[in-house]
Amino acid sequence: MEKRGTMIETITKNINSKKVEKELKDLFKTSNKIYSLITNEIEGDISNISFYKDIEMKKLSMKDNVKKNFFTLFMVSLIEFLNIKNENKIKYGQCIFYLRGIITCTDNIIDNEKKGAIFLNGISEHTTENTLLMLLLYKNLEDILHDLDKEKIDVSSKILEGIHIIAKSEGLRDCSLYDSYPSYKYIFNEVHSGIGGQLLKIGLIAPKYLETDEKIDVCLGSLYKLGLSLQGLDDLCDMKEDYENRKINLGIAFFMEKYKINEKEASDIDIFQNKFTVEYLVEILEYALESFKDLEAIGYPINRKLGISILKSLFEIRGLKKLWSMLKNKFN
Repeated sequence: MEKRGTMIETITKNINSKKVEKELKDLFKTSNKIYSLITNEIEGDISNISFYKDIEMKKLSMKDNVKKNFFTLFMVSLIEFLNIKNENKIKYGQCIFYLRGIITCTDNIIDNEKKGAIFLNGISEHTTENTLLMLLLYKNLEDILHDLDKEKIDVSSKILEGIHIIAKSEGLRDCSLYDSYPSYKYIFNEVHSGIGGQLLKIGLIAPKYLETDEKIDVCLGSLYKLGLSLQGLDDLCDMKEDYENRKINLGIAFFMEKYKINEKEASDIDIFQNKFTVEYLVEILEYALESFKDLEAIGYPINRKLGISILKSLFEIRGLKKLWSMLKNKFN
């Protein structure tokens, strides 16, 4: 009888898991449609600018959009999931788009890159191009926030405070600030809290202050944990680059403490051949799985199995399939 009961429970779990998976896929399909509406509104926003023809927005298929803009879609899916008025959902989506654009412009200036979903053509100088685009995005963000903020609680200041936390933590990455290399604990708590956790959760700051759904706080906490996890992964993959650019790095600190070695020796470690790489990955990825667990608890269509599947896909999208294979059966 016990075996039969266990079998029934297993079948039920499988059915429930398939149901949750279908709900998540449907939610992302809806979120992708909303994303298209968001970009349409954004095109309308920028059409009033005299140089709007120089502004380029990339149009992607649903499959490519999920790959390129997964976290934007994920945040849009949270907006769709929450109890928010339909007329405000697109506006919050615009806020997410503009915020991510502002942060990407900042990254482009710092890292001398050309990433993002929106670009300003016709300006050859890299910093000037990104600065002007950032100003445009922030102007449009302010317009949307002014429209949403019916009670005039100054939510734009709340968002600016969040951006300040990110900027402050980014400023702490400069190695020249420290007499000795900062500890793993310091980098995680003082730096990644901003450039990882706050960076992801800032997309839902506006609804936190303008909406009444209590689940928003859980979503914010979930995004914060997920951001910590992803920044930890970025640091592991960027050890050599960060060492060369004189930026402190969580992975370097981790290996320095494990082996009692200097930062140069730590940055040279082959993460694909090192026995402690799996320990590092398990530790940081558990924050992502905790994030999904928190969302599952409030009814968002996710579970541990789906969460692991999402993480695996994110590794593959980033070209880190080999790194994921090192985990083997660590997550189940």
